Amino acid sequence: MRRSILIRGTALTFTAVCGWIAWTQNPPAQPLTYKQVKDDLWVIDGTSNGAGDAGNIAVLVTSEGVILIDDRFAPDYPEVIAVVRKITSQPVKYVMNTHHHGDHTGGNAQMLAGAEIVIQDNARKHMIASNMPGAPRITFSKEASVFLGGKEVRAIYNGRGHTDGDVAVYIPHDHAVHLGDLMAGTRGVTNPVMDYTSGGSLKSWPATLDGTLKLDIDTVIPGHGAVIDKAGLIAHRDKIATVLKRATALVHANKSKDAISSAMVAEFDFKPINLRALDSLIAELKD
Repeated sequence: MRRSILIRGTALTFTAVCGWIAWTQNPPAQPLTYKQVKDDLWVIDGTSNGAGDAGNIAVLVTSEGVILIDDRFAPDYPEVIAVVRKITSQPVKYVMNTHHHGDHTGGNAQMLAGAEIVIQDNARKHMIASNMPGAPRITFSKEASVFLGGKEVRAIYNGRGHTDGDVAVYIPHDHAVHLGDLMAGTRGVTNPVMDYTSGGSLKSWPATLDGTLKLDIDTVIPGHGAVIDKAGLIAHRDKIATVLKRATALVHANKSKDAISSAMVAEFDFKPINLRALDSLIAELKD
């Protein structure tokens, strides 16, 4: 069975890490749920089991094998493979990681036994720096395409957002995109969460999403939460731009950390902002 890959182009925070550790100690007790969104495309629900919040997985089926987008936590691996087996008898040949966090890459180490994994350069560096298992063997700077069974899956780096290694994974023939945690929440339009320890940026986030909005898409798979359409992505982008504008105004007005935090909670329904993250946010927006 033939497979090929084309590499093109040039070149969460403490809470996320704690969530990853907690999850590895508490494997899901309930079967994972999944749904079909296109003729050849399914989504394994990242929030379906009630035991924690893992990332959504996209499952693209081709005549030569399966391409996954993300692979949840390590303890989920048997359940993930069981779901794939319900969808198709084809083996997993490739995994495209949207970024490095463990709720999206935790299954990498086990997947590498039979599949190649592709990740953005910065994301792999973060995996190595954190001694995370399953660092992919293939990286890229700006774009990477996998071709399998006559179908293409293209990972595109448009800039910083949740981290400095987030990508949009585009499936051209399905007009679909998986955004990882560039969009992550159960209510569609969500507040941005920056992992500043991994190069996250509120300032860059709207422009990063603008790059995705140039694609021919009608289906958007977020890193967490329900599948939405392009209009939902536009609303999400605009919400982040509004948050950026307001936060920048507060910083430039020399408001205290408490005042900034209170405003973000009251006006945008943020969870109380971790002071360390807030320090990083203020430092970014002062420029």
